[in-house]
Amino acid sequence: MNLPAIIVHGGAGDWKEDRLPPALEEVEKAAKIGFRILKNGGSALDAAEACTFHMEGCGKLNAGLGARPNRDGVQELDAMIIDGANLRSGAVMAVTGIQHPISLARFAMEKTSHSQFAGDGVKKLYEKMLSEGYRREISPGVTASSFNAQAGDTVGCVTIDLNSHIAATSSTGGIPDKMAGRVGDSSIFGAGAYADDICGATATGWGEHIIRVLLCRTVVSYVEEGADPQAAAERGIGLLQSKTGSQAGVVVADPNGRYGLAMNTKAMPTVVIVGNVNSIRRFVYAKDVPTC
Repeated sequence: MNLPAIIVHGGAGDWKEDRLPPALEEVEKAAKIGFRILKNGGSALDAAEACTFHMEGCGKLNAGLGARPNRDGVQELDAMIIDGANLRSGAVMAVTGIQHPISLARFAMEKTSHSQFAGDGVKKLYEKMLSEGYRREISPGVTASSFNAQAGDTVGCVTIDLNSHIAATSSTGGIPDKMAGRVGDSSIFGAGAYADDICGATATGWGEHIIRVLLCRTVVSYVEEGADPQAAAERGIGLLQSKTGSQAGVVVADPNGRYGLAMNTKAMPTVVIVGNVNSIRRFVYAKDVPTC
């Protein structure tokens, strides 16, 4: 067992070459923020939120501040966080005017009896979160980080803390040219992310097709059946391609610090840290990833 561990992706897709270096830099910053929390004894949930919070605020990735707009020119965001220890999740959909939906998703999970919010209910949930002091607003729609940590497509991470608890997140602005109100896989439990006490996974790509094969739940099920995480990731992407002809990426990790990642897209900037920060590994293209 080699813990704690974190695997973070910045989105799989047809990246322009000049966008990849700054994207990978932000993914690495996010990974280090999350890993520092884990190394200091913080929970997998805290690390996952803080890591995703950074990616939502950096402006270089398709989430939060940097999210691509829909056809009407409006940023509509989806996000989800999952606590693998008890299969609880929180998700918000088609969020507007809020920069960090990941924190709101966690509030939904921890402080309400529901798991998913959409439409006008999201704004009401946000006001409830502020009124209860769960998070503090520093400017309209922008909440402060609650963690003392500095440092393409959908962003997400899988974290494993020193107690072997797993958390997973997904946050996105959605696919290019999406219609107003469209919700993809990122806020769908089992599709855009999934975690239990055996494994965690988070996906990125064309959401409609990721949903069709419940990509993350499927990948985790392969690990539960005995596959190692790398083989499970490759098998999951193979299934998606054979069933839908579409493209995606997925990252996965288990409580022993074993991890895997696979993509059938041009690139997916990904950073992995296992055990200590000196173990950091960076991946961009499929050719960078050791295959089974």
